[in-house]
Amino acid sequence: MRASHKKRLARLVAALDEAEEEMVGRRTVLRFKDSVCEIIRDAMERRGIDPASSRVLLDLETEVASFIDTPDLEAADNAWLDAHPHREWLDGEDPWDSLAEQIDPIALRYLDGSLPDFRFASWWRLWAWAVVQYRLLPAIPDKGYGVSVKTS
Repeated sequence: MRASHKKRLARLVAALDEAEEEMVGRRTVLRFKDSVCEIIRDAMERRGIDPASSRVLLDLETEVASFIDTPDLEAADNAWLDAHPHREWLDGEDPWDSLAEQIDPIALRYLDGSLPDFRFASWWRLWAWAVVQYRLLPAIPDKGYGVSVKTS
């Protein structure tokens, strides 16, 4: 095979890998946002707050509503992610730990039982508030959403 053909094939493979990485990344983000919607909605309903009072939540739910996920697609994405570990995670740092570090300062504000302004709060702030609810209402079992807020 000529060197020019090898170079062309390498460019095509790189373009396909990049496109696949983008699609896997997009689906991963949508799965994450879908779980965040579930956490926020669950916490709001538990506290007797109408989820429709949060435009941000409704917009986020609309964004993920068109995403049709299947177990096969998720398994294929997980296999791709296992085969292409993210450079930042190669040092052994758990991405959930990093996420918890980012959300903790926001979540700690709500340990006193205060509420965010559901009309204008970002989904990140709503998520932090929702995660704290398991600390405030220990009688409600934590569904294992993956992020626990430190109290110190």
